[in-house]
Amino acid sequence: MSYSVPLFSKSAVDKAGRALASTKSVDEFDEAAWDVLGNWRASHAFPLNTITVSLKGKVNRLGLKAVVVQRLKRSRSILSKLSRDSMRLTQMQDIGGCRAVVPSIEDVYTLRDKFYKSRSKHILISEDDYIASPKASGYRGIHLIYKFQSEVKSEYNNLLLEVQLRSQVQHAWATAVETVGAVVGQALKSSQGESMWLSYFQTASVAFEYTETPAFGRTPHMSRGLVARELEKLHTKLDVTKKLTAYRAALRATETPTAKNAGYFLLVLLPDEPGLQVFSFAKEEADAAQKEYQRYERLLPFQSRQVPLFPELADYSGAQVVLVGAESFRSIREAYPNYYLDTEKFVSLVTHFIQRYRRSA
Repeated sequence: MSYSVPLFSKSAVDKAGRALASTKSVDEFDEAAWDVLGNWRASHAFPLNTITVSLKGKVNRLGLKAVVVQRLKRSRSILSKLSRDSMRLTQMQDIGGCRAVVPSIEDVYTLRDKFYKSRSKHILISEDDYIASPKASGYRGIHLIYKFQSEVKSEYNNLLLEVQLRSQVQHAWATAVETVGAVVGQALKSSQGESMWLSYFQTASVAFEYTETPAFGRTPHMSRGLVARELEKLHTKLDVTKKLTAYRAALRATETPTAKNAGYFLLVLLPDEPGLQVFSFAKEEADAAQKEYQRYERLLPFQSRQVPLFPELADYSGAQVVLVGAESFRSIREAYPNYYLDTEKFVSLVTHFIQRYRRSA
């Protein structure tokens, strides 16, 4: 299997990141810098696959029913983060990331503890527990950051990778945020966008904290009744159920025949249509999949502005593309329902909470 290796020095990678993050127009676009970024991201594929295999092993040994996937961060997200957080490209910890979605919060912490007890050579350098301390957006989950180490593949040593652990309820919330963000063209998951939508998801997150028990020491400031009534008010004003149901019903999905021994899936979402194209690649085609990923990203909006080079993707300001590594096509639907504009589980959880607690004190 062919995997990319780092071809540029860290200083060259950081320089390319700065050049691309500061680009303000198509005329300023630096093709050479784009190639450096592409190589740096693709170089995370091998170590990411290694970490993902380790994650799957831990899930299996614990006997957990889980969805495990991996992905390389979208270039637009990389550049947005570089601009927003003023960091160097080589410092970014989540260019390569894998995720396990497990049934409950208890399972999240059990799996987290399994990593702490591991004898892996990879170095755990930090943990962000967004269950104990949720993000301002309402996001919850656990993120573990690893520094890759290998005696055999030393060219990948010290690359940073992220492991995300979520419960099914936390995943339903997070993917609903991304679904709405894609359709309205706003980075809601980064707390950027319309204030009413941001408030809605923050309130829904508090409701879901009550839904999942135990709350591991966190006690939301509002009572269940107050949360339910505020959530119902926002849910009605935004006409959430009707809008999200309409998004899903309108989606036209085009899925190519699954490649034999498929291990990678390229998802291209054009939410203004709305339409989704899914392309599959065999496990042995990792490098080809990465190149196609980079090609499609070059077609999409750059820094939230459309690059009018390819007419087939023109004027889709919310267009997204992601390359996902997964064991089956079914797991793609479960792990990335936002690309299918599918928020059914989220809406069901919200509706159930409102109906149960809106008349409570």
